[in-house]
Amino acid sequence: MSIIAEWLQKRLADTELVMLFSSLLVIFILLVLIGPILAPVLLGIALAYVLDGIVDLLIRCKFPRMLAIIVTGGGAMLLLLFTLLAVLPLLTEQVGRLVSHAPQYVQSIRDTLQQLQTSHAEWINPSYLQKIIAAMAVKLQEWGGALLTFSIASIPGMITLLVYAVLVPVMVFFFLKDKEVIISWGQQFLPRERALLHRVWNELDTQIGNYIRGKFWEALLVGIAMWLVYWWMGHEYALLLGVLTGISVWIPFVGAAVVTFPVILLSFFQWGWTDTMAYSVLAYAIVQAVDANVVVPWLFSEIVNLHPIAIIVAILVFGSLWGIMGVIIAIPMAALVKSVVSIVLERRFDDKKSA
Repeated sequence: MSIIAEWLQKRLADTELVMLFSSLLVIFILLVLIGPILAPVLLGIALAYVLDGIVDLLIRCKFPRMLAIIVTGGGAMLLLLFTLLAVLPLLTEQVGRLVSHAPQYVQSIRDTLQQLQTSHAEWINPSYLQKIIAAMAVKLQEWGGALLTFSIASIPGMITLLVYAVLVPVMVFFFLKDKEVIISWGQQFLPRERALLHRVWNELDTQIGNYIRGKFWEALLVGIAMWLVYWWMGHEYALLLGVLTGISVWIPFVGAAVVTFPVILLSFFQWGWTDTMAYSVLAYAIVQAVDANVVVPWLFSEIVNLHPIAIIVAILVFGSLWGIMGVIIAIPMAALVKSVVSIVLERRFDDKKSA
C-alpha cells in the first residue's frame, strides 16, 4: 500500500497532469450526460472542420476570409438543398421498394438453396438445409420489418431534421467566422495550469481536423463512385448501395466487411447467378481497392498513426459506450487516449531521469 500511496502522491503533485485529467473527466461527463442535447453543436463543429479546409484553401488563393466563408457556405447550402430535393426522395423510394420486395427475395433464396440441395444431395443434409432456409427467412423478414418501422418512426424526426437544417448552418457559419473568438472565450473556463491541456488540444486539433475532413471526402468520393458505377450497370438499388458504401467508410475494418453482404445479396436478387452479377461484385471490389490504395493514402498522409489492434479496441470500447456514434468517432478518441498516454509516459521517464 505504501508503494501505491507514494505513486499517487507523485502523480497528484504534478499539478498540470492533474488539471489535464480533471478537464478531460469533466468534458467526458458532460458528453455522457447531455451528449444528445449537444448533438447539433457537435455536428456543427464537425462540419466546420470540413469546411474550414476549403476556407483555408480559398484564403491561400487570395480570397478575403469573409468572402471565402460566404462562398464555401453557399456551396455547402446548395449541396444540402440538392441532397434534400433530389437525392433523399430517390433514396426513400429505393428503401420502400426493397421493403415491398422482401417476400420475393426470401422466396428467391429458398428456391436457390433448394436447387443447390437437389444438385448436391450427397453433400447437403436436407433437414439442416430447411433450418438454414427458415432462419434466413426469419432474419430477412426482421430486417424488412426494421426498415419499415424505421421509415414510419422517422416521420416525427423530420421536424427535428428541419430544425437541424436551420440551426446547424447558422452555427457552422459562426464557428468559421468567430473561430478564434470562441476558442478564447472557452479558455476562460479552463484551469490556469493548462500547458499539457494546450498541447493535447493542438495535437488533436490537427489530427481530428485531418481525420474528419479526410473521412468526409473519402465517404463522398466512394459513395458517388459506387452510385455512378451501379447506375451505369442498371442496378435498381444503385443509390442505396452507394450511400451504404459511403457510410461504411466511417467504420474502420468492420464497415467494408458488413456492406459487402448487401452488395452481393441485392446484386444476386436483380441478376441471379449471371455474368452481370459477377461484374457488379468485381466493380465493388475495384472501388474498395482504389479507396484503400489510392484515396486513403492521399487523404490521410498526415493522420495519426494507430496500430490496427488499437483501432479495433477503440471501436469495441467506444461503440459499447455510444453505439454507432461511438464507432464512428473511435479513431479520434483513440488519438486522444494516445496523446494522453504519451504525456504520462514522458512524465514517468522524466521522474526516473531526475531520480
